[in-house]
Amino acid sequence: MKIHGGHTLSAPRAAVFAAICDPDVLLGVIPGCREIEQTGDAEYRGLISLRLPGIVGTYRTVVRLVDAEAPNYGRLDGEVDGTLGTIKGSATFRLAESGAGTRIDYEGHATIGGPLARLDNRFIEGLAGSLINQGLRNLDARLQGDPPARVALDRGQQTRETRA
Repeated sequence: MKIHGGHTLSAPRAAVFAAICDPDVLLGVIPGCREIEQTGDAEYRGLISLRLPGIVGTYRTVVRLVDAEAPNYGRLDGEVDGTLGTIKGSATFRLAESGAGTRIDYEGHATIGGPLARLDNRFIEGLAGSLINQGLRNLDARLQGDPPARVALDRGQQTRETRA
């Protein structure tokens, strides 16, 4: 699976880079993120619950910032593991000044294993792109001081629901 795209955020580059490395910010902006903790200088572990066609479930995740040139560039390696399979991959992002804000451009690739691997590649890429775009919109709202998500109870567990 390959992904790429970009988004313009209404905040300075240094603030965007700092937010990407802040577990408290990530908890509030990553779709379905139930918990996240920093386990090392540049490593994060968490749980993500998704209710999307073909990938409903809770997934353990590990993300490492393996290379960075703050506030311009970063490279992430990550792994997602759940009952429906695993996803292992890496991604790079570049931040550039853009008018009154920051342009983030990203690209990445991943290998999918288990039952998830049986899903159509274009379908998975579309879902991944949608989740990334939702997360970037949430991040932009958070950076502007507008809480991007409201907390809802779902069978006794906290999850994040994004406003329409």
